[in-house]
Amino acid sequence: MAKRFVVLLLVLLFAVGAVGGCLNQTPPDLSGTWNGKMSRDLNPTIRDFADVTINLTQDQNNQFSGTVTVTYNPNTSNEVTLQATITPSESSTNEWGATIKANGVNNTGSDIVVSNGNFSFKISVGSTYKFTFALPHLYACRGGDLSELIGTYILNINNDSNPIDSGSVNLVKQ
Repeated sequence: MAKRFVVLLLVLLFAVGAVGGCLNQTPPDLSGTWNGKMSRDLNPTIRDFADVTINLTQDQNNQFSGTVTVTYNPNTSNEVTLQATITPSESSTNEWGATIKANGVNNTGSDIVVSNGNFSFKISVGSTYKFTFALPHLYACRGGDLSELIGTYILNINNDSNPIDSGSVNLVKQ
């Protein structure tokens, strides 16, 4: 009985020590330029069909400002680029993950059509669009400098709750 108690006490001691490594209360500084690739959920066979660049500035409250540029079908004849401005009140990081929301408007004078393979979507003239990136990073457990973020993205039009595009995103800090 005493041996079991000692073993249990040691296990609890190591468990508390391991959890203590995940209690870093300082969010990471994610300021800088992040480049990466986006892959669609609806057709995962079309991998890396879009390039993304996110320019982040992080303030003392860990809120972001900056820009997001997404290029669908890069280096092809049907390349389409969408640019959006990060909304600081909706974009921030903490010790567990980052959320980036960026809004854009189609003011090009014509509809924007993105198509690749068997999918297509359209952003009409004057429509607004919003990219939302959810990027878990578990900095509280990892610490140090973060140079890669892997998460998900969603693209909505005109505040519609049904996304027109969604999938995974892999970003690397430049």
